Amino acid sequence: MGPSHFAEIRTLHSDPRVMATLSADGNIFSEDQTRTFLQRAAEHWSLHDVGLWIFHSSSTGDFVGYGGIKHAIVEGKDEIELAYAVSSAHWNKGFATEMSEAALKVGFEELHRERIVAFTLPHNKGSRTVMEHCGFIYQRDIVHAGLPHFLYHLDSSDYGARSKI
Repeated sequence: MGPSHFAEIRTLHSDPRVMATLSADGNIFSEDQTRTFLQRAAEHWSLHDVGLWIFHSSSTGDFVGYGGIKHAIVEGKDEIELAYAVSSAHWNKGFATEMSEAALKVGFEELHRERIVAFTLPHNKGSRTVMEHCGFIYQRDIVHAGLPHFLYHLDSSDYGARSKI
C-alpha cells in the first residue's frame, strides 16, 4: 500500500462508521491525514519489507479494505501487529477474517514471527470477534494513542496448533 491507493483509502477515511473504529477521536480523516497514512505505510514497506496490503473482492473487483502486519509500539515495546480495516459496505461478510488469516500466514509461516498482537477499542465488537476467530487471546486492557484498548496476542505455537486442525 502506498500513495497510489489514495482514492481507495480515502473511501475508508471519509466513512464515519469506519472511522469510529479506527481514529483516536472517532472523526473522519482529512485528505492530508490520508496522505500521511499512505506515506507512512509506504515507508514501513521500505524499512521492513512487510506492511499493509490492499484487498479487493475476487468476485466483483470492488475495494474491500486493507490488512496486513506491521510494526507498532505497544506500551513502549516494538511488536508485530495485525491490522485491518474494511469498508462498511463489506462488513459482516468475512472479509476481515479472510484478510487477517492471509496476513497471519505470512507472519508465522513465511516470516517466522514468534508472536503477533492485535488491539482494538473496547466498543469494536466486530474486530474483537475477528481476532478471537483467528485464535487471538485477550491479554489485558491497555492505553494506546491515549485511549483504552483491548490487547490480544497470538503466539506461533498456538497458530501452528490451529492451522493443523
